[in-house]
Amino acid sequence: MINENTLNNLLKWRTFKTNVHLAANQLKLSDKDATQELLNELISHRFKKYTASQLAELVTTHDANLGWAITYGRLDLISKHYKQLGKRAQMEHAAELEDVSTGIIKLADDNGNTTCISEFKLQQVVAQFPTNKSRLFVDLTLRYNKLETMAVLKINAKQYQRRLRNVTAYAVKHSDKFSLVTDRERDSRLYTLNSLNSLFSIIDQRGDIQSWVDSHTKLVNELLADSDVHYQGTIIRAFNQASNKDKYSFVRECIKEQAKAQLWLDQSNETIKLLGEKTCD
Repeated sequence: MINENTLNNLLKWRTFKTNVHLAANQLKLSDKDATQELLNELISHRFKKYTASQLAELVTTHDANLGWAITYGRLDLISKHYKQLGKRAQMEHAAELEDVSTGIIKLADDNGNTTCISEFKLQQVVAQFPTNKSRLFVDLTLRYNKLETMAVLKINAKQYQRRLRNVTAYAVKHSDKFSLVTDRERDSRLYTLNSLNSLFSIIDQRGDIQSWVDSHTKLVNELLADSDVHYQGTIIRAFNQASNKDKYSFVRECIKEQAKAQLWLDQSNETIKLLGEKTCD
């Protein structure tokens, strides 16, 4: 599946090393053990669809999609780890589980410093740039840093620096535009709305509500605190075993919060639109 040369190139790839380090920190392992755990996860799942020659080519070129496969492989590894520990551990590590389920990623610079950002928020920021070319460049740079971006786009250091100056200048010139998509309250409302939309989609499809609850522990606790649910622990631990009365109370609270989040965002969007029209004037 993976030959020695491909393995050596993979181990040197910054994206792989970054994910190994993150996995080691999250699982309290040495980097050596985390490397083996991540390799096992990738080879048994994420890399299975590639032939040995395809994988070798993708690793050599630092393919962006393969980089994402490595990141999601780490998230799979972390998620499985906490699930194996049981419900009690899942509750104790709710923050970590929420990060996995809601697409929280860590951006690392060339010095190894990291910044947490949601996938949704990252896409909001990237979308503010004016062209597909600039959006792709910013997205790759934030996710993979300079070396990987140069490899994927097949540009040299001089070309990379020129593009970086251009997008930086654009961001500075349009700072007001970017500030609109980095507001914490707006992010919170968007997260609530998107999460509850996902829940109601699961309900409509008669899907696994418990998995949604397990993946949104913090939000569920906030909803329960304002609800009329009597046995709140049952909703969290075993949703299907809760009484119909408590299930209906929880869903009613979800509907109410969904409407509140949508109303807030509608009003916010209208305000942003008006501000934009005034700025144009």
